[in-house]
Amino acid sequence: MSMQPAIPSLRTGLRSVGWVQRSVILASLFIVLTTGLLGLALHRGGHASNLTDIQNLFVLENPDLIPVDSWDPMIAALDWLHERPGENVYDGVFFKQHIKFQYPVTSLLPLEAMKALGVLNLVAFERVNLLFVLATAAGMAILVLEMAARLRLPGARDDRLTQVLLGGFGFVATLCFYPVLKAFSLGQVQVWLNAAFVFACIALLRDRRVLCGALLGASTLMKPQMSLFLAWAALRGDWRMAAGWAAIVVPGVALATLFYGFAPMIDYLDVLLFIGRHGESYHVNQTVNGLVNRLLHNGNNLEWSAEAFAPYHPAVHIATQVSGLAFVGFGLLWRRRDRGAERILAFVVAGICFTVGSPVAWVHHYGILLPAFALAFLMLLEPGLRRPAGAAALLAVAYFLAGNVLFWPVNALADTPLNVLQSYLLFATLMLLGLIPVLAGRHDRAAAALWGDLGTAGRGHAPTAEEAAPSVVALPRAAAETPVPPPAAEEPPLFVDLDGTLLRTDLLYESLFGLIKAQPWAALLVPVWLAGGKARLKAELARRVEIDPAGLIYNPAVLQRLEAERKSGRRLVLATAAHHRYADAIARHLGLFDQVLSSSDGLNLKSERKLEAIRAQVPSGIFDYMGNDEADYAVWRAARRGIAVDAAAGVVRHAATLCPLETIATPRRPRLLLILKALRLHQWLKNLLVFVPLVAGQKLGEVGPTLQAIAAFFAFGLCASSIYVLNDLLDLPADRRHPRKRRRPFAAGDLPLDLGLSLIPGLLLASLVLSLVALPPLFLAALATYAASSLFYNLFAKNRVIWDVMLLAGLYSLRVLGGATATAIVPSFWLLAFSMFLFLSLAMVKRYSEMDSMLKLGLGQAEGRGYVTADMPVLQSIGVSAGFLSVLVMALYINSPEVGRVYDQPQALWIICPLLLFWIGRVWLQTHRGLMHDDPVVFAARDKWSIAIGLVCGVALILGRA
Repeated sequence: MSMQPAIPSLRTGLRSVGWVQRSVILASLFIVLTTGLLGLALHRGGHASNLTDIQNLFVLENPDLIPVDSWDPMIAALDWLHERPGENVYDGVFFKQHIKFQYPVTSLLPLEAMKALGVLNLVAFERVNLLFVLATAAGMAILVLEMAARLRLPGARDDRLTQVLLGGFGFVATLCFYPVLKAFSLGQVQVWLNAAFVFACIALLRDRRVLCGALLGASTLMKPQMSLFLAWAALRGDWRMAAGWAAIVVPGVALATLFYGFAPMIDYLDVLLFIGRHGESYHVNQTVNGLVNRLLHNGNNLEWSAEAFAPYHPAVHIATQVSGLAFVGFGLLWRRRDRGAERILAFVVAGICFTVGSPVAWVHHYGILLPAFALAFLMLLEPGLRRPAGAAALLAVAYFLAGNVLFWPVNALADTPLNVLQSYLLFATLMLLGLIPVLAGRHDRAAAALWGDLGTAGRGHAPTAEEAAPSVVALPRAAAETPVPPPAAEEPPLFVDLDGTLLRTDLLYESLFGLIKAQPWAALLVPVWLAGGKARLKAELARRVEIDPAGLIYNPAVLQRLEAERKSGRRLVLATAAHHRYADAIARHLGLFDQVLSSSDGLNLKSERKLEAIRAQVPSGIFDYMGNDEADYAVWRAARRGIAVDAAAGVVRHAATLCPLETIATPRRPRLLLILKALRLHQWLKNLLVFVPLVAGQKLGEVGPTLQAIAAFFAFGLCASSIYVLNDLLDLPADRRHPRKRRRPFAAGDLPLDLGLSLIPGLLLASLVLSLVALPPLFLAALATYAASSLFYNLFAKNRVIWDVMLLAGLYSLRVLGGATATAIVPSFWLLAFSMFLFLSLAMVKRYSEMDSMLKLGLGQAEGRGYVTADMPVLQSIGVSAGFLSVLVMALYINSPEVGRVYDQPQALWIICPLLLFWIGRVWLQTHRGLMHDDPVVFAARDKWSIAIGLVCGVALILGRA
């Protein structure tokens, strides 16, 4: 293509550019013409249009422009906090003055900065917003160029005209997009968030994940729903992004706490709960909440009220919660296994889902759609992509609906069932969300459009030449080894991956959990190390954590194959991204390898870098490679033959296109069953304790309290399962040496450790959402206390004698207290005293049974415990005494005046005391004989005698009430 500086005519230019350039020109003309023609038509009819808002961009002194939509409520809140320090700003401003200050107090920090600089006025605010709009347009131009280059569109990397057209397309599309323009015209801080999201997309594409997280963290300070990206990053094991997020949010929250106190952070939850229950019926609210409100005519959908929300309607509330969970779940989980630049697909979809899943999302909030529209358009131009029929037309319709203001014609239908058309922007968003997964699937199958892998070089100090080189260690065969005659036709060397291939685990996560277990406070430095790149993180972990090669889980099929290759005289090389300290130790332990290639302190030996190291050792370039995941594509592409070990079906399919492939598959149970096993659902039986206050308060069966207790049961279960997963990850070495716990999914290597790291925040988030939606705030405090106590137990108290059983007993009691807070039943002194002694006895049962198992194995002490087998008589005496004391408390309660206030026939309750004596004695006898399950509550829920005694006690309680 000619690159002469002369400017060609339009006709000549169109003939000379290729299909991509013509498509970009046509798309730009479509945007400009639809915006202009529709705007002129609306303007002649006296209606607002995009042209009005475009004019506002350039006429800053327009007297009709009053950009106070965010300004007024934020200034009102700021004045309140300065004039009434310590008072509830949300109660005073939001609930009493009915000023819609719907932001967290951290959003006021930029205003505090403007005030300190003496520029806290509307003009400065408007000019800052204008700069952010222009930055968004410039960022979209850059983003379009970046995505086009990643998709390898013809000319995107080396043709100046194509680059100008692509960049111009991104810039023009932004300045014609109604949600972006409306945010500026209203004076909305949303223009800041639009810019932050666009540049976060650019940072993600360039592998600046810390910067990406920092931009999302800054957005979170303004709009808390953006904190969902922390869970998004955690589910993908992207701790660099999470570290960047925390680096902004934690200081921001600390600074806001310094200015305003911590109470406003808690008070803000009342605002979120209120909005979630009501929402807005006004037609500009483009969410499921707004759609259902309008369908039910629940509030005025034509006029916006600055002081009121839609009335509460249970159908609207349920639809809002269900749709919100569905959108957020999809945003968090879709394409969770993508790596590198491919994550941009899931990233832009998550941004859309977190917006549309909110109870209230005004039109101006949908500026976040721009990167998704650009990505979908560019994917339609991708070489080799089989474009779905009608995809271009669908995308054009979706953009037309989303990018223009069309309320004038559809608002005429406000009082009819056809008012669903007022949600046209929501429908456009759903069209886009439906199109992107289809294009993503086609993209995955387009062999000509593979996205380049992004490096993981650190951002810290420049490594020395020695640090930047891979670790290469030769391991000569032992002299005593039986010599093997050379094969007739010498096989090329076989390079073997370690994590996930030879090992059924990942040493990075093994060392990370080892650090958290041994040095919890040092683990706080992990984000700092990760910001310097994975090589530095691995080096720091290797310096602090020792891993015993004999205690790891190896793939027996791979070991068998390597032993056979070793006997045939083949050269075996361990080529791994694991740190050289671990790789060298494992190689020496196994005695199978001639050489080790591994990560050094300054180089993460993965993907392309691993290939470079292999080629340096094989001058002929002929070798075979054994690996397991996407990171091995680069090596398989250059290998003579490949071996895929326990690889996912998609990895096997793609790897088979790179080289002749052999597979080694280990039979495993379905992953879903393994996950359910890791969650220890049988332990949820302990959560039946939340129903104890209902039984004691004689309210079991009442619909309201019973439903609240059921919700508390599931909230505790989800929270407890996250703690169980954490416990399994922290106790990996000990569990592998335990006769029964070694079969747990993570300890056995049946589940990847990074999945566990994703399950923990996911389960906690689900528990938190359920608590916020269905249970009173006091329950959340009880649940948080339970989670914090469990964390303290796992990190600090598990190996402390007496402390551990006291905490275990407390965790049982917290379930009872949680049930009380969920059902608004105040627990009596008698119930708390009874629980304390009974649960202490059961905690002693748990420890005694563990010591008994160790005694049978001939061990003097359990791994990770402070007790020795000689302590068993003491544990037994304390446990039996505490159990009988609980029966004494029960007897005193039955004989107290208080019992008459609840039970008409308290004498019927006396049968409970001998039954409890029998049960406690039986439990301890079973424990002494070695027949007790590790958890006595689970034992009681399964034991027929325990169930029978529980039923008799229940009948006694019913008779006592009668």
